[in-house]
Parts: sequence; C-alpha cells; structure tokens
Amino acid sequence: MNAQRLIGFFFIVAALITAASCNRVRPKPPVAKEFEPAIEDPISYVAGQITFNIKDLEHKINKSLGVVLVPEETFEGKKGEAWHLRVERTGPVRIRYANRQVSFSAPLQVWYTNPIGLKKVRKRKPLCSLSVNFVSPLGISSNWRLTTRSRFENYQWIDTPTVQLLGIKIGVRKLAESILDKRKAEIEAAIDKVVHSELRLDKYVSKVWRDMQKPLRITRKPEEIWIVPKPFSIAAAPVYGNKKQITVPLQIAFRVETRIGPAPEITELERLPKLLKRAKTPESSRLQVRAFIPFDDANRVLAQALDNEKLKLAGGKIKIKQVNVYGEGRSIILKTEVGGAVNGTLYFHGQPVYDTLTNTLRVQYLDFDVDTKERLFATADWLLHDHLRDTLESVMVVPLRHQISEIPGKIETAFARGKAGQKTNLDIDAFRLVPQKVVVRPEGVQVLIKVDSKVAVNVRKL
Repeated sequence: MNAQRLIGFFFIVAALITAASCNRVRPKPPVAKEFEPAIEDPISYVAGQITFNIKDLEHKINKSLGVVLVPEETFEGKKGEAWHLRVERTGPVRIRYANRQVSFSAPLQVWYTNPIGLKKVRKRKPLCSLSVNFVSPLGISSNWRLTTRSRFENYQWIDTPTVQLLGIKIGVRKLAESILDKRKAEIEAAIDKVVHSELRLDKYVSKVWRDMQKPLRITRKPEEIWIVPKPFSIAAAPVYGNKKQITVPLQIAFRVETRIGPAPEITELERLPKLLKRAKTPESSRLQVRAFIPFDDANRVLAQALDNEKLKLAGGKIKIKQVNVYGEGRSIILKTEVGGAVNGTLYFHGQPVYDTLTNTLRVQYLDFDVDTKERLFATADWLLHDHLRDTLESVMVVPLRHQISEIPGKIETAFARGKAGQKTNLDIDAFRLVPQKVVVRPEGVQVLIKVDSKVAVNVRKL
C-alpha cells in the first residue's frame, strides 16, 4: 500500500470514528451549589373547645351543694333573748349566663327557735323564705378549675319574716335582713367552693391530652409510616356562652414526629401542664407536617416508571437506561443514562413544587443543564427540542394527598376508641392542605405543609 492510499485510509477511519462519536454525550456534572437551611421542626396547634350544657352544670352544683348553707347559730335580740337561726336551701340552684356573667338563684328558708318558750318544748319554726340572686364573672384558673367570684345581688321575699310570741305575730324583718347581711359571704363562698371543686376541666382535657399522644399509622405500604404527636402546652381563651351552654376555647401546642417501621413504643406520656391564658385563641387548628421524600425512594419510583423506557423521537429512538435523582442547591438534578440515537449521560435540573390541586410533589421547569446543552448543540441538537424533558417531568410526581389527608380521620378514630370518647365527642371539620415551603437537602426534599382544620370537644356527660 503506497503512502497516498495509507493516508486516505487513515482519513476514512478518522471520519468513521468521528461519525460514530458525534452522538456520544459526556457532559460535566452541574457545579455544586450550597443547600438551603433545613426546615426547623414546626409547631402545630389544635384549636378546639370544651362545651358544657348549663342544665348539666345545674345538676352537678345541686348534687354537690349541701342543703344547709348556714348552720344553726345563736343571735342575741334587743332584749337579750337568744335566737337560734339556721339557713337552708329549699330548692334547686338555677343558672343563667349572659354578658360574660353567670347568675345563680336559689330559694332559701330561714328557721328559728322561739327564744321565749320553755326549753323543753322549743321547736324549730320557719322564720321566712326568700329567693336570692348572685352574679359572678366566670373564668378558668391555671389549675384547670372553673372559677367564680359570687356576689350577692338581691333577693325577693316569698314569706315575709314574722314570729309568734305568746300568740301574737311580730315582724322581725330587720333581724332577718341582718342575718342575711352577716352570712351572705358564707353563702357566696359555699357556691364558689362547689364550682371550683366539682367543675374540673382537667378531668376531660387530660383524656384528650393522653389520647393524642398515641402513634397514628397513616400508611401501610410500601412501609408502615407513623406520626407521633408530642404536645407540650395548652392555653385557654376567656369563657363565653349563651342560654343553653358555656364554652371554653382551647389551643394545644405540639410537634409531630414521623416514624417508619413497626408501631413506635411510647414508654412515657407527657403530663397535662398548667393551663396558660390567652386573650384569644384561633378557631381553626394549625397542623404543620414536615414531610421528607428521600432521594433513594424517588430513585426507586423512577426506576419502576422508566424501566427500559424507549422513546421515539424526531432524531431516532432513545432508550432510558437509568435515572438518578439528587439535590444541588435549590434544584433537583436528574442524571440520565441514555442509549440509542444518543449515547451517554444527560443532566437535567428542575424546581420541586407542591401541587395544591393534586397534593403531589412535582419537579417543574425541567431543562437540560448548561454543559449538557452545549454538548447537544454539537452532537444532537434535535434532542433539545423534543419531548424527553416532558416525559421525565411527567414521571417526577410523588403523591402526598393520601398520606396527609387521612390524618384528621386517624385522630378522630383514635379518640373515639379511647376512654375519652365515652363522655366526649371530637369533631374535626374544614380540613384543607396549604403548602408552606419546599427545601432541597443533600438526602432528599423537605416539604412543610400546613393543615387547616377545626376541632371541637363537646362534653356529653359531667
């Protein structure tokens, strides 16, 4: 072979090598960028209310309040005679609520023992009967008691006070008024004591507090996922009410832990803390879920969705061999190994977003990386304008609605099955998801999702 033919042969080989390698792409990986700070563990709130029926409160007070409000006591009359007097409740206490005040009314009977008659034949007789009225603001203390500061407001005579001495009726109204004036503080204290000791909110709230700390399973497959609420404080706003019921607004603050695998073992529950007071609590709950999607899981889902995927594009057929997802700064990087009309590695970048319509995590604005674009311009620029990007973007979808939308129902079910459900009702309403923040981290993507809902706790039986 002469020199001219040898040179021609080398030119032909070089041309074939160039032709064979023109669709081979080996771009550099995207330049590493700094990641955003991780999302801090968010604080969630359950806003609810405890509602008491006024009729139930009346029953509780009447059951606990004694008949004798002022035990028998000796009073000295004007002429030195000894009056033995006693004050009793002769009927049920009635409660009314209006203008942030509670009113108590009850019929009383004042008994006396004739100071002049013979000691052996002295009998206790009714001196007078009257209806008394008390008013009080209604509040709640840090030790979970409803509190009143009863104040004697007025009274109406049912039977005017008179006594019979030697067969003659004598009016002793001033004496009766003096007795009531001296002992009204005792009667006020007796009512306040019953309200404070018998109407304990902690008896009902503590059951909810304990039950909400139980692990809640939100998924079974591919692995069991549990959320474990960790409540740490509870606050109440001023009491309000109407003719039929009295309501205490509450707000429980807690954090949520996520566990994967078998049911978490909770060895110790948080105790009910002292009640905090707030001028106002929100009507809706604020449940914040910090979801985490590891890149390992995303790669497993992608591998199943794109297993030997073949795409017929304008420049030829492309086979997607493998896709590896990882994070870079604020973006998601897709390292895609392809074969066929184009051989080599393609790098894509996109932005993770939470889709409020479908409640899914998506990667949008997917595009070729800068260096990949430059290599394709020189080898297979047709690939830049075809639908490979759309295909990859369509499979980069991680559904979250199923897992998160079940949380309120899971809480209701756990509550109903617990002991707290025997005397109270729990209702979760107005549930919706609102994305707050999406952050790319080295191991995966964090999503902060706010769950708006309204929770009501109604006491069925005291």
